[in-house]
Amino acid sequence: MPEISKTEKKIVIKLVYYGPALSGKTTNLMQLHDILNPSRCGEFMTLDTKGDRMLFFDLLPMVATSTSGYSIKLKLFTVPG
Repeated sequence: MPEISKTEKKIVIKLVYYGPALSGKTTNLMQLHDILNPSRCGEFMTLDTKGDRMLFFDLLPMVATSTSGYSIKLKLFTVPG
């Protein structure tokens, strides 16, 4: 469920891409990062460790403003599964 703060008028949504290896999750986030306005998204981060299970993820934070004045932060993650 999205987190809503009434004092800051901020909504944070965390979206997780979950699926098998090599199914395009990371590629999808990389393409989004490439086409988005740099002032609207954060740094694309990837953690990849060889040989360890479930220690791989990607993160792409994005920020937008709604017409009602809410700041909407979307955090996109990928994890293998």
